[in-house]
Amino acid sequence: MAKAESESARLSAVEADATTTRSRARRGKQADTGRLPERLSPQLATPVEQPPAGEWRYEVQFHGYRLLARIEKGEVRLFNRHHTDWTDRLKLHAEALTQLDLGDSWLDGELVLLDGTGHSDFPALRQAFEIGRSVDMVYFLFDAPYLNGVDLREQPVEERRAALKNALKNNASKRLRFSEAFSASQHDIFESASALSLDSVVGKRLGSPYVSGRNPDWVKLKCRLRQCFVIVGFTRPQGKRNGFGALLLAVNGPSGLVYAGRVGTGFSQSQLKQLHEQMCAQERETSPLDQPLKGAQGRGVHWVEPTQVCEVEFAEWAGDGLIRHAVFLDLPGDSQANRVVREQPMPIKAAAPKPKRRTKGDTAKVDGVVITHPDRVIDSVSGVQKAELAQYYLDIAPWILPHLKLRPVALVRAPEGIGEELFFQKHADRLEIPHITQLDPRLDPGHAPLMEIDSIHALVGAAQMGAVEFHTWTATHDRIEAPDLFVLDLDPDPSLPWSAMLEATRMTLSVLDELGLQGFLKTSGGKGMHIIVPLARSEGWDTTKAFAKAISQFLTRQMPQRITATMGPKNRVGKVFVDYLRNARGASTVAAYSVRARPGLPVSVPIARDELAGLRNAQQWDMQTALERAKGLGGDPWEGYSHRQRITARMWEQLDAQKPTD
Repeated sequence: MAKAESESARLSAVEADATTTRSRARRGKQADTGRLPERLSPQLATPVEQPPAGEWRYEVQFHGYRLLARIEKGEVRLFNRHHTDWTDRLKLHAEALTQLDLGDSWLDGELVLLDGTGHSDFPALRQAFEIGRSVDMVYFLFDAPYLNGVDLREQPVEERRAALKNALKNNASKRLRFSEAFSASQHDIFESASALSLDSVVGKRLGSPYVSGRNPDWVKLKCRLRQCFVIVGFTRPQGKRNGFGALLLAVNGPSGLVYAGRVGTGFSQSQLKQLHEQMCAQERETSPLDQPLKGAQGRGVHWVEPTQVCEVEFAEWAGDGLIRHAVFLDLPGDSQANRVVREQPMPIKAAAPKPKRRTKGDTAKVDGVVITHPDRVIDSVSGVQKAELAQYYLDIAPWILPHLKLRPVALVRAPEGIGEELFFQKHADRLEIPHITQLDPRLDPGHAPLMEIDSIHALVGAAQMGAVEFHTWTATHDRIEAPDLFVLDLDPDPSLPWSAMLEATRMTLSVLDELGLQGFLKTSGGKGMHIIVPLARSEGWDTTKAFAKAISQFLTRQMPQRITATMGPKNRVGKVFVDYLRNARGASTVAAYSVRARPGLPVSVPIARDELAGLRNAQQWDMQTALERAKGLGGDPWEGYSHRQRITARMWEQLDAQKPTD
């Protein structure tokens, strides 16, 4: 799979708009009716991290073989994406296309094999190809660059697809289908894909032409990633398996091949045998990697010449630069090993606003608070502007203010947007925020006053000064030395699947249940979950923090392979860190309903315990959906939160821990 570097500069909204304008100008002319080209390279989608703004239609991302059909004077030829002729292998599909009685055409689509749920099954498709059984394969058609002798490449994608759908209206073959699109807003696309059980989708910009190669008019949103790797070695098989155990993979880096991890599943028996024979013939004494592998990674490896390429599907790139949960897909014979690099999904960035001289009109009012630079883009992924962020905090005030009142607050400020420098502000010394309350300086001796947000005006005023996140202490300022809650922040290794996060959350809740304590859940808006435990004001900071630490250590003893109580990336590899350190004096945790200064501006949202099973990730809600959820709640997800609980001597015993002495 080629890396989409050459098009990265075109991903700004300004250049995309310019492209669309030029395309529309060209489409003002009559469509060409020239000779059908002999070859046609398919249009490819650019990987992106977030749904782009604008008008798009989304289609299923099929996991199969890209297939283009060339029809000239009634003769149908079928080609894969590299222009290898597959007509003889797919005679039934060629015959079905012949029955459509189309004029000279180029059609674009994907050849798949569907499972019992209607989803594409790539391993089954590959196996069917191995045995030459094409009868159950389905050719999903989604575009028509040429149709009935007319060159449609400059026509808008929606018009090309409408013409294709009309051409297929009399299709009677089960082996041909039109790939239907579904509509979803920028904010709802992941939810829509989840509802359809899709692990990836392709978006196509309305009004865009058909352009061979990769460009940002087609985008690919994946739940799982997929790309080519260079095979640099293999391990011995385990148990009853023949051939080899796993392939060692690499990509080309600045100074040579860089290790990228292993893949040990997804092979057919014939592939195990074929690959093993090929690799045995290419064995070498030394590693072809730029940097040698250390420890267990390099133990027992058979190194091979780095000439063979394989395609792999995987969950993600972990922080250590290795892929996780990899599955072997195929051997693309025409891929060149020296061109295989790590493919990076590219965020689609909004155009930077043009500098202009400020005037009185460059302001807006939100609940009477003057918002300067109201159109400043706070987040390039969502396109949210400063005035919109302030409006969110005005609208969410009835739900967020109860979590802010009486508590010292810290702010994460992004005056120029979250892509620029961020400031974490605990005290009122940096600048004067409109309507904010400055607390008694004696609460935090030696510093400027702590701050409190106790009104709508203060909340909106903080947004005016660039505040995105609101963090609160676990004590109120009227009794600052007696915390009235403690927090367990479950922070996972990024390589872990979401199911591991849910498992750790359930385990923590079970321990609290055994102790007789009720915990309340909220998404962090980042990677993990927060569990809040309300307390009576009977203990001080040291005791409360020690109790939270005892729970974290108890969980570690119960599940040492999955949970850790020790901070630091090295201690968290493959585990969930149950962070108790947010319970120290002066520490803070992001408040419920606060926006997070992350791409897409997710929101930390309280949930009921019975909602946990349906939770998809820690960034499930953004500003729009969090507000809609809050307004539509039939009941309080934190019912019983006002009940204050005590830490008892028996709880210390159950955790096999000692209460600190004064």
